[in-house]
Amino acid sequence: MIKGLEPWVQDDDNDNLGWPENLADVFNGIPAVSPHLIEGVLRKGHKMLIAGPSKAGKSYSLIELCCAIAEGRSWLGWQCAQGRVLYVNFELDSASCLHRFKDIYTALSWEHDHITNITVWNLRGHTLPLDKLTPLLIRRAKYKGYAAIIIDPIYKVLTGNENNAYAMAQFVNYFDQIAYECNCAVIYCHHHSKGDQSWKRSMDRASGSGVFARDVDALLDMTELELPQDRRREGITAWRITGTLREFATFPPVDVWFDYPLHVIEHFDTKEVAPHHELQPHQRAMNARKSKEQKLKERKRRLEAAYDICSADGPVTISTLAEYLGVSLDTIRRSVDEHPSFDRENGVVSRAFHR
Repeated sequence: MIKGLEPWVQDDDNDNLGWPENLADVFNGIPAVSPHLIEGVLRKGHKMLIAGPSKAGKSYSLIELCCAIAEGRSWLGWQCAQGRVLYVNFELDSASCLHRFKDIYTALSWEHDHITNITVWNLRGHTLPLDKLTPLLIRRAKYKGYAAIIIDPIYKVLTGNENNAYAMAQFVNYFDQIAYECNCAVIYCHHHSKGDQSWKRSMDRASGSGVFARDVDALLDMTELELPQDRRREGITAWRITGTLREFATFPPVDVWFDYPLHVIEHFDTKEVAPHHELQPHQRAMNARKSKEQKLKERKRRLEAAYDICSADGPVTISTLAEYLGVSLDTIRRSVDEHPSFDRENGVVSRAFHR
């Protein structure tokens, strides 16, 4: 140790972080951006999350994506660059997982000319938390030339409380490490939180901390659609896919049927469909019969959830909450005033936890 030097000065040559660059030094030789893996949605080496409720067919959509990347074909209308892909399966037994791949290839009517591009790592019964799994995964994937690693689902590898932003920030850093070390995209799915999702933005529907949605380069959110009686199909559900993208302009919503085992593109007239979680006539009638106490409890719960979401971006104001919930400023003021755990002063809302 060199006498008189602080530890951060002594060790900075060994931190592997490189040095800041002056823009003037690189302005005329800026590296090319990573090419598209999924046209207009995701670049190679970046991260993507698919979020949706149970029975949306998220795992099927990920297997469809595996096949599309392997064959260099289209997935949900987006062209995929051809490459190798590793599918990490935590949920299904090996035989069931492999049958899904074969069923999807058969339903797509694709020749499996490039099936050697797909590798499946079946880990049901051997699940590890992501901090323990990451070095094992990197060891197996680092030199395989994968274009993408798909992890399905992430709740099996969660470390820490999913509602704790600090814990989840540490958790998602492991995906960065996998992407960096293996030089590939990392794609995974997560479920929606419980309860009514209709008032939330698509990026806030995934269960747990908002870190999940804000960390990725592309978020695809799936919500079920309620169709008129004459448009419904027995055993088939309708879904709308919306995107929050860091690298590209937002795409128009994509509507699909989930016709087992595939998601098939459809174009629904917006006048004839509504998000499944919006109240139907019989539900509105039931809501009207709720007691004042029940309605107050629901307003409080919605305010708490909206506050938690908005607070991730800094101080929460009356106008921020009103915009997020799509209600008037007076409505928010009344909601804050009737909630014993909230205070407001000069338009800023704070969580007091006691009054």
